[in-house]
Amino acid sequence: MLQVKKPVTWLMGFLFSIGTCGVHAQTAPQRIASMNICIDQLLWDLVAHERMVSISYLTASPMWSPIAEQVRGIPTNYGLAEEIVPLSPDLILAGEFDAASAVELLNRLGNTVTRLPLPRKLSDINEQIIQLGDLVGEGKKAREMAQQISAQVAELQAANAHHEPMTAFWYSSNGVVIGDGTLEHELMQLAGLRNLAAERGMYGFNQLDLELLLSAKPQILIIETSNAEGFSLAREYLAHPALENAGFKLVRLPTGLSGCATSVLGDVAIALKQELAK
Repeated sequence: MLQVKKPVTWLMGFLFSIGTCGVHAQTAPQRIASMNICIDQLLWDLVAHERMVSISYLTASPMWSPIAEQVRGIPTNYGLAEEIVPLSPDLILAGEFDAASAVELLNRLGNTVTRLPLPRKLSDINEQIIQLGDLVGEGKKAREMAQQISAQVAELQAANAHHEPMTAFWYSSNGVVIGDGTLEHELMQLAGLRNLAAERGMYGFNQLDLELLLSAKPQILIIETSNAEGFSLAREYLAHPALENAGFKLVRLPTGLSGCATSVLGDVAIALKQELAK
């Protein structure tokens, strides 16, 4: 009898485990609606595209999104509840500050909206990727993405660990420099750079006259390239002849860190390492 019970017990456990796996697979949301361009970009890498039943209209615009051409055919929304409800999504995602009135209405109608917080430091980025991966049933893939980003950031840090720190500004549209308390500042530190904006007591995003920037004599000026030509008149600041002839190294990085840090951080880390190695 003992010899019979053991294989029977094992078989019952095996069948139960198969059933449990099947139930778990069924619980992963299959109709996902997102009202946030940054979340859309992560979803594009995490889930089968047919599971995305609605994305932000910004994600379909080449002016704002690096995946605009790829998402053609997926329905878009302008952050309105009436656009989302008819799609019967089983998961609705929004950013921390997206469409407050629409989110409130959707919740009142029984459509729970999950908000993802805005990443404020480097450690928040991997946390957000893993959080989203778990929500959509792609935890393993999300953790692999997070590990890859961590490796890229560590590579950037190691490549510049023994170099004499160079002075730099991270320069943005409208003559804005980026100071302490930002993801850009953390990346500059990892790259072994001295952020002149932070050293001048600047926190966050601050406008700085071109004359003051030039008089500070940074060794490096970091700018983000645009997704599309003619992105905005504000970018004329970055094309000023004085910047091209000032004698410092101009480092151009992929656009998007300030807008969608979670989806582009790895690319920016690689580009920053490559540019500084030139």
